[in-house]
Amino acid sequence: MNKHILNTAKGLFFSAALVTLAGCEREISTDVLATSPKVAEVFLDEFAAGVDFQAWGKTTALSQDNETKYSGTASLKIEVPTPDDFLGNWTGGVFFTEAGRDLSDYDALTFYVKSSASTKIEVGLGSYGDAEYAATLAGVTADANWRKVIVPIPNPSKLTAEKGLFNFSVGTEDTDGKAYTLWIDEVKYEKLGTLAHTRIKDISMAGFPTGDIEINELTVYVNLPNGLNQEMSVSSKYFTFNSSNPEVATVNGNIITFHGEKDRTILTPNEAEGAITITGVYDFAPEPGQNASEVISLYCDKYENTLSSPMNGYWAPYQTTTNNEIDLGDDIHIMHYGNFNFVGIVLDEDADTEGKTYVHLDILLQDKVENAQIDVSADINAAGEAAGRLTIPLTTGKWIPVDVPLNGASSIHQLQMAVTSGTPTYQDILVDNIYFY
Repeated sequence: MNKHILNTAKGLFFSAALVTLAGCEREISTDVLATSPKVAEVFLDEFAAGVDFQAWGKTTALSQDNETKYSGTASLKIEVPTPDDFLGNWTGGVFFTEAGRDLSDYDALTFYVKSSASTKIEVGLGSYGDAEYAATLAGVTADANWRKVIVPIPNPSKLTAEKGLFNFSVGTEDTDGKAYTLWIDEVKYEKLGTLAHTRIKDISMAGFPTGDIEINELTVYVNLPNGLNQEMSVSSKYFTFNSSNPEVATVNGNIITFHGEKDRTILTPNEAEGAITITGVYDFAPEPGQNASEVISLYCDKYENTLSSPMNGYWAPYQTTTNNEIDLGDDIHIMHYGNFNFVGIVLDEDADTEGKTYVHLDILLQDKVENAQIDVSADINAAGEAAGRLTIPLTTGKWIPVDVPLNGASSIHQLQMAVTSGTPTYQDILVDNIYFY
């Protein structure tokens, strides 16, 4: 199955004690499946029954504190290490239960947090085991005052056997590398009844004739009791989607299947506002025909890419262009640029183009724009002195090959693409097959 996935991996360390019971045997009936318990508590004055901890980062950072607490007799104390700590330069972990819990009656995970230094932490739920229903809040403030944190559950009906009850991650980026102490207390699930207006962030994406694409994470906004819209990252499996044009694309779970039509379609979740817009289903760029021995490649699946670049210089405030890579598996990668006015592709090391004649790239404009065109240049230095420059007409939905002459330049520092004078900002452009020959 081909997948379009964006994931963040965390390294995990876990020391587990296993207890084996022997000496008795019995037959186990599988006629009736056991249901997961409906338990709200994770940590109040101690861990709730069946809750265990799996450490991330520094594994010795967590303990219980009977002096500093929000309520009751104890809190969780987390010693955040310095970057040079040989046991780990950050800390975090997940509170889990192997039995799983039925959390469908609750609409939020809540807890209180306090810190000896003002900082930001990342928290969430669902990050254990298969992590089908992960939900994450980044940039949560922790300071000298106890603060209540609410992690909304966008669709509680999905959490009927959840194992990952609470997770956190914290470092010293906000304290200039200085160690500090964090306290967490009263970790539990609640039915607040005051969360509203769940909305996914509108996104646009291209479809390709490769079968299935998996959408792994969505940005979601939920209105909190204080009126603020909480931004969070959640698994797309929380939602079920309808397609405005099933002949173009349908959705099963979080898998989008394209059916060969070229038209636009809109996918809307039943449980939230917002939409995923499929701007169209496009063919791949033509396969390059140059001999590999004659090519210096930056971004092309056919050749070995010996050049490198972040693919976007982000020259704020004048540049608005964003970028992300579409990864379709099977060595199929395409660069997407959104909100496009111009982009600089600055090479990590200048390309030695002695004996090379052109730089090639393929460009596809997804926007429906009349008389669309784009300027493309190959520059010999950061000042933008061009070895060669072309103005290329674009056709909506069609890959346009571009071959910019190098005019004898022996090295190239960067490539630039820009809208021409009088043309609008393009919302979606695809680029592939960037190489010198």
